[in-house]
Amino acid sequence: VVRAEIDASRRPARGRVLEVLSAGGGRVESACAWSTRCGGCDWMHLSLEAQGRAHVEHVLAALPSAWRGVPATHHPATEGLAYRTRARLHVRWERGRIEVGMHETGTHDPVVVDTCVVLDPAVEKARASLAALFQGSRGQGDVQIALGAERRPVLEVRWTGDLAAACFARLEQRVKAGELAGARVLVGDSSRPAVVGDPTPWVPGADDVPLRLAPGGFGQASERMNAKLALHVAELVRPLAVDKAVELYAGSGNLSIVLAREVRELALVESSREACDAARANLAARDLKARVIEADAGTYAWGPTTRLVVLDPPRTGARAVAERLAATRVAHVVYVSCDPQTLGRDLAVLAPAYVARSVDTFEMFPQTSHVETVVALERVRGARS
Repeated sequence: VVRAEIDASRRPARGRVLEVLSAGGGRVESACAWSTRCGGCDWMHLSLEAQGRAHVEHVLAALPSAWRGVPATHHPATEGLAYRTRARLHVRWERGRIEVGMHETGTHDPVVVDTCVVLDPAVEKARASLAALFQGSRGQGDVQIALGAERRPVLEVRWTGDLAAACFARLEQRVKAGELAGARVLVGDSSRPAVVGDPTPWVPGADDVPLRLAPGGFGQASERMNAKLALHVAELVRPLAVDKAVELYAGSGNLSIVLAREVRELALVESSREACDAARANLAARDLKARVIEADAGTYAWGPTTRLVVLDPPRTGARAVAERLAATRVAHVVYVSCDPQTLGRDLAVLAPAYVARSVDTFEMFPQTSHVETVVALERVRGARS
């Protein structure tokens, strides 16, 4: 029970909690004093169990009505703090000093915090050092932190304004001292980054072999949960015994390295050239065969003999892909999503032609309203294409 201020002029109306009068059973004391301002962890006031229940409810509510009876299997978080091995920070010069933080809720202003409790200790140490790194610069930028060689942080910097020359010297010093593995820096409209050290991010693959990512490219927040998700996808695909499959939005091969072991002919489709290069390297390091295609996954035309499509689109979903799947004869679909709303929208397009065989939710982002979902679909016999 709360006392709230409601803004009815917005559609939908928005509310702001002024006071909690009576806490619910799942409410806990936040582990971060900044959680009510910082936009990074919007569910830190809930226990991990309450977060999991709410995530499942949201996913099931987003499913097409014909599938509401499909049970969901929930994969709970093994760790709620110090788990994130990736972070995106906003840095700006303001009133004579450098401010570093996550965007404040509802704004693009950085919230300057003393500690971020959800970051891996190595990533947190790098975050805490950013203000000193950019000292003397003017303007603003975004910094992505990941883990590189030997679990040392790597930075991807995109800066608008004047970046102090001393910043490059500091980067070189930190790489030499072993505090960073490397960094890439893009200033203004420059298309070629300045490179210091080795800025390649690495994560443990689901097969326990290091997986190379594209610098500045996509990677999941939780390494442990990511491995569980990838192995689950492999388990879904294995009994299908399909010869030809297409993986859309393949990235650097996070799922590809397990799919290539289950499918005789696998085609990976990814629009980022650097991610394609990383995927080829990851497959080669494991002596796996697959075709890597640099193309727009949203418009890629798979062949008529393709029996399986696996897709892991960004938060905006893949409506165009869903429309084409509904009009083809692809027998099996595995849809990996980080947004229940766009997932539900796309599944509604597929519902007339497919039936849901399983729904699994993975706590990839503890302390947040986001959840990763895997839905396995099978084409209905006799469905019109």
